[in-house]
Amino acid sequence: MKPFGFALGVLTGAAAVLLLTRQETRRVRPVAKAALKAAMMAYHEARVQGAELAEAAEDLFAEAKTEAAADIFAAAMAAAQAKAKHEAKSDAASKSETGAATAEASASRAAGESA
Repeated sequence: MKPFGFALGVLTGAAAVLLLTRQETRRVRPVAKAALKAAMMAYHEARVQGAELAEAAEDLFAEAKTEAAADIFAAAMAAAQAKAKHEAKSDAASKSETGAATAEASASRAAGESA
C-alpha cells in the first residue's frame, strides 16, 4: 500500500482543490495536508527500503565475486602445482634414463678395455 500512498495523496489534494469552493477548501485543507504528508512519508519510506535492498544486493554480488575469484585462484594454483610435479617427475625420469645409458656406456668401455 505504501507505493500507492503518494498517488492517493496527490489525487486527494488535486480533487480537493478542483471540486471544493474557497470556504470548503479552508475546512478541508487540514485533511488534504495530512493526506499529502502521509503520501510523502510513504514515498520516503519506499525510497529508504529500496536503497537498503540495493545495498544488500550489492553486498551479495561483491561476496559472490570475491568467492569466485578465490575459487579461480585456487584452481589455477592447483593446476600449476600439478604441472610442476609432472615436470619434476619427467625430469627425474629423463635423468635416470640418461644415467642408466651413461652407466651402460661406461660398463661397455670398461669391458672393452679389459678384454
